[in-house]
Amino acid sequence: MPKRSLFVYILILFSIPAWAQQFGGNRPAHRWMQIDTSSLRVIFPKALYKDGQHVANLLSYIAAKPSTIGPMRRKVDIVLQNESLLANGYVQLGPFRSEFYMTPPPNSQDLGALYWTDQLAIHEFRHVLQNANARKGISNVFSYLGGQLGQAAITNIALPNWFWEGDAVVTETALSLHGRGRLSNFYKGFRGLTFSRKQYNYMKIRNGSYRDYVPDHYAYGYIMTAYGRTQYGQNFWPKVMDEAVRFKGVFYPFSQSLKRHTGMNAAHFYKAALASYQAQWTAAAAHLSSTKVDTITPLEKQVANYNWINATNNGWIVVKNTYKTIPAFYRLHDNGKEEKIFAPGYNFDDYFHVQDNWIVYTESRNHPRWGYENYSIIRLHDINTGKTRKLTSKSRYFSPSLSHDVQNIVAVRQENDMKVYLDIVDANSGERKKTLANPADWYYTYPRYMQNDSAVVSTVRDRNGNMGMIAQNVYTDQVDTLVAFTANVLGAVNPISDTILFTANYKDVSNGFALLPGTQQVVQLTDRANNVNAIAARNGEIRFSEFTSQGDKIFASSIQSATPFNIYNTTHAPYLAPTFGEDSLIVSHLPERTFTTKKYSQFRKFINLHSWIPTFDDPEYSFTIYGNNILNTTQTALSYTYNNNEQSHKVGGSLVYAQLFPYLSAGLNYTANRHIQVSRTEQLVWNETNANVGVALPFNLSSGKFGRSMGLSGSYNYVQRTEASGSKYQFKYNNLQYFSTAFTFNQQRMKARQNLFSHFGQNFLVQYSRSVSNAAAQQLYAKLDLYLPGFMRNHNIVINTAYQYIDTASAYRFTDNFVYARGYNKPFYSKIYKIGVNYHFPIAYPDWGFANLLYFMRIRGNLFYDYSRTTNVTYNGHGQYNSTGGELFFDTKIGNTIPFTFGARFSHLLDPDPQDAGLRNKFEFIIPLQQLFSY
Repeated sequence: MPKRSLFVYILILFSIPAWAQQFGGNRPAHRWMQIDTSSLRVIFPKALYKDGQHVANLLSYIAAKPSTIGPMRRKVDIVLQNESLLANGYVQLGPFRSEFYMTPPPNSQDLGALYWTDQLAIHEFRHVLQNANARKGISNVFSYLGGQLGQAAITNIALPNWFWEGDAVVTETALSLHGRGRLSNFYKGFRGLTFSRKQYNYMKIRNGSYRDYVPDHYAYGYIMTAYGRTQYGQNFWPKVMDEAVRFKGVFYPFSQSLKRHTGMNAAHFYKAALASYQAQWTAAAAHLSSTKVDTITPLEKQVANYNWINATNNGWIVVKNTYKTIPAFYRLHDNGKEEKIFAPGYNFDDYFHVQDNWIVYTESRNHPRWGYENYSIIRLHDINTGKTRKLTSKSRYFSPSLSHDVQNIVAVRQENDMKVYLDIVDANSGERKKTLANPADWYYTYPRYMQNDSAVVSTVRDRNGNMGMIAQNVYTDQVDTLVAFTANVLGAVNPISDTILFTANYKDVSNGFALLPGTQQVVQLTDRANNVNAIAARNGEIRFSEFTSQGDKIFASSIQSATPFNIYNTTHAPYLAPTFGEDSLIVSHLPERTFTTKKYSQFRKFINLHSWIPTFDDPEYSFTIYGNNILNTTQTALSYTYNNNEQSHKVGGSLVYAQLFPYLSAGLNYTANRHIQVSRTEQLVWNETNANVGVALPFNLSSGKFGRSMGLSGSYNYVQRTEASGSKYQFKYNNLQYFSTAFTFNQQRMKARQNLFSHFGQNFLVQYSRSVSNAAAQQLYAKLDLYLPGFMRNHNIVINTAYQYIDTASAYRFTDNFVYARGYNKPFYSKIYKIGVNYHFPIAYPDWGFANLLYFMRIRGNLFYDYSRTTNVTYNGHGQYNSTGGELFFDTKIGNTIPFTFGARFSHLLDPDPQDAGLRNKFEFIIPLQQLFSY
């Protein structure tokens, strides 16, 4: 009988990206508090008491005001996470809840200077209101037919992803003096395409590309939704959304609604919206003094990014990545040659600093069990020797920089209570030597040592979203304001002798500036049409990275081109100062309220059934009721399954509890009318009850450039079988007890966007099941997949090996997960092994689709050879099954949203098939429809 053991669930968990919600990600010792209001419940750890109060106050105030998306409200649970170092948040249905990852982003150019808690709350609560107001008409019907996941499925078909996110970015911009709509860096992608005269069609913008740079749906979503509001008024989008979720017009309801209200479908609306912004960009670019520059890095065909340029005595050092290669440090020689130094690992902050021959940077680490516990450690690389040292462990450091004597490091430390500090760290031992005072509660960004190492300089963000530049004495903690605080976003600083270079959004795009020594005089170094992200200088020459349609490139100009600049006399184009007719000072208008707090039980809504979804995976057709609690420590399923092969009916339930260090699981199901054909005319028909309990230990062992996971699991199963009435045959043993154990290990080196697979990876699994009752039954299954580089950057050699031993007594049959030699039917055996060799390669990147239904992103091929041998201990016989052939795959998106890969396979059999001796060639379509249901 097929049996899904707990290790399968572990494998599913490890397929989730690191930024996704974590099942059982918090320690059981976490003590949760709650603020419960009529419109929301805020759940938070004790360390975030002030943030919990602020979020409850802000969102209760917003919920009580009229909303520009509609009048409907729905109470939501919001969980504040303080241990993750990823700056993110989300709202989901199934169950309806939101999570805020409270650690602010280190780079103010990415998301702006708005206080991070405010930005998260305003943006994510807009998604709450969107979901509440999407429950209408057909979408409401689906919420009854499928529960919350049913509503999520139908509303994500009705409403494009760009509308969900674009409308939320409009809201964060409308309800504050900041928000991404006021941030010049937010538009750099479309500005780059505009200046390169690249005009991609709507389908390419929606689906992205493996070949060309395409801005994400946040950027074009904001452009389209902001255009809709300014051109057609505040009531425009609620009308369009209302008609779309009601499916007024079955096909393309959103586009049809746009057509009814504007005369333009979605594609034409996108062109009109973008054109309104392009006119402003091109007009502004025509009036620039346009710094005369030399292009240092090649404008190659493939997308390549050069960032965080540092000047050294013998060249310039950058971090570079392309669509074919992972990020690595490179030295740019004056003669134009690029020399790779080494590739760092995964990180939360890609900033680095070079002093003499040393590179200091951070890498991410994870707690092996508790998924929300992240670390950011400092590492130091010696360019001369090629050796790298780990300086800190279990730390939360960002943006480290070396002193001029390479004895100390200054770095930003973010604590669990969201307090931010500047630490002085010993560059030899990694010990914290001193913590600088931060009474103003600033967020420091990219601190650097001044010339004599007695002070550090940093741009800082305050609670109001303003930014300035300060210098702080490392001995006395004295602070001097060097550049006054304004609403303009400042980038990283780079002290050169007594002059401080920095980037800032004082104009319509970020450019390079310098603070002259001994004064507060700021001069402008560059006047470019698109964003300047980092700047360095050496021997009278400045070099900087500027975004283009092919990524961030390095340009050079003379430092003599500097012109005085008044930071108090700054104006921005209309698109950077939008007026949406809402309260942009909403945070300052909050009433003074303190909410009652009380303990939040980890067992609250322990079952919490929320969705009921059909699944079609021939020959099984299922209907399952799903449940998850708000803290995501339990998963419940109640299901009915019909098996078309057996004509059997199964009902059952399962529970996985992940609050403790091991996962605990339990399940019970009953199957009626199971069939096995025992002769041409007779069947064995029986009913079966299966009860099981299990335990599993999942581990995240990722570090450096490698994502690693390991899982251990075991389960005990009790099976009782009774023959059905009228069945001529019966089992010798009606009761069976067995255990299953499994071990899995997966390691994958990081890969670039175009890489098909990791260039070095392993996926190992071994599972053993054995009866512990009189009915003898056992099975051993093991597999190892190896991923290796091919002959070109985007090619891969993949080697599949597998072995399985089964008990042929047939007292009981365990799940068969063996992948047989391609082209063959299943042979009869007691032992089998297989070796498969594959050569995967890309063929083309079409970037083409039709009717907004199907978009082809990549076509790829695979040439394979499979070698398999079997042993049958019953008849003392052997079998051999070798095949070769090819596979063609199409990586696509359905409806501009759902990733879907399908293809075809041709297999040439080199040996007789065990069930069809005349079979020599076999052609198969590979159409994994379950991908759609999984999505």
